Order: sequence, then structure tokens, then C-alpha cells
Amino acid sequence: MSTELVYLAEPRYLAADMDDPPRQYNEKGVYGIARMERRMSRDPHHPRAFSLAYLMLPVWLPLAALMTSCGIPIILDNSDGFRDGLSGWVVILGALASTYIPLSQGLWLRPGVDHDKVWARFGPFYREIRFADITRLSTGIEHYNIWAGKTKINIGYDRFDYALFYIRLLEELHHRKIHLPEADITDPNWEKEAQTWRNFLSADVWLDHRDFYDTHPQHLAHLNALIGPPDHYDDEQPGQPA
Repeated sequence: MSTELVYLAEPRYLAADMDDPPRQYNEKGVYGIARMERRMSRDPHHPRAFSLAYLMLPVWLPLAALMTSCGIPIILDNSDGFRDGLSGWVVILGALASTYIPLSQGLWLRPGVDHDKVWARFGPFYREIRFADITRLSTGIEHYNIWAGKTKINIGYDRFDYALFYIRLLEELHHRKIHLPEADITDPNWEKEAQTWRNFLSADVWLDHRDFYDTHPQHLAHLNALIGPPDHYDDEQPGQPA
């Protein structure tokens, strides 16, 4: 098939006065709360280094201290035979973990994105994937996964403003093919799937930063240019069979 393809998913171009604008997805429950608590950038093109310390530490540090002060004496005392059964250990360790896990995220979780790469840092552990090396995009519960070979990084869009990631991924999709959740690069439906993702990612950026795009028409024009399919990909020549 030629690179001059018939696209079954039509590009959606964005404008302040468009007739049928995309709608903000309203997540409920804990994920909805997380989305409301995100710290958004003024300019979606700015590199971001994320942290949950502002949200997690004020809540979970006192709770962790309370659980520790209550739990450790129970374990040490054992007057009621608390340590003699598995259920007792499960209760106390589960209660401690329920406070220490979110506390550790506030203390040590530091993901981020710039124009060249996405990274994930948890204390001394660090991984990064450069946009030019992304081979696959997959989905999880309220997050995406990006892959470079066997290296994987979670993109927690429910907790962080990953607008720059969306923009850079759109730019990559404008130059080359990436394994998408419902289509490998050799799948005949890849172009349809890619257009669906272009529409979706661009709409998400626009909705989260609509004030910016309403006042920066040159950036809106660039975003719209990324929504439609390219004439050809970097490893193909115009008119070359795909």
C-alpha cells in the first residue's frame, strides 16, 4: 500500500470556535481526585520534573507516624499473642504499608519529561527513554506505558501534566511508526489506529491548556499540523509501498 493512504479515522483540527470540540474526560473516584490535584504548567512545551511531595507528605507523614507509634508497641508487647498467628502480622504490616507506600512516593518518586526524553526516578533507581528510541506504546489503568526494547516507563497522566510528552509523541508519530496498543507497525490497520491516537493526544493537550492555545495561535497551528498524517515516514520515500 502506498504512503498516500485513505484514512478511516479523520483528523480533528482544533480551534477556539470549533463546532464540535472534544470534551474533558471526567474520571471519578481516587483517579478523579488525582487529576484535580495535578499541578499544570502554563506552557505545555516546558520541560517538567514532577513530585508528589506537596500532596503526599502533609497527609501521609502524620499518618505513618501514628501507625508506627501504635503498631510497633503491639508487635513488641505480644501480650495477646499477636505475633503467634499469620493474620496478626498481615493486619499490622498491611496497615503500615498502606501509609508508607504513599509516603515513599512523596519522598522519592521524581518522574519527568523534557524535549529529548522521559525519565522515572524512585530514590536511587533511575530509568530514561529517549523519544527517538520509543518502540511501543501500551495502556494500563489510568496510565500509559512507553517502551524502548525491554525498558518500560509508566506515564501517569492521572497525577502529572504530561502535555510535553503528548506533543513529543505526536512529533514522533509524524516521522515514524511505533507499535500502538491495537496495532503493530506491520498491521494493515496501523494508520487508522495512529490517526485515532493523534486525535486523542492532541485533544488532551488542547483541553488541558486551552487558555494557552487560545492566546498562542502559532503553537495551535503547530499542534494542528501534527494531527493529520504525514506525507511519508522517515524510512520511506514518497510514493514508496508501505
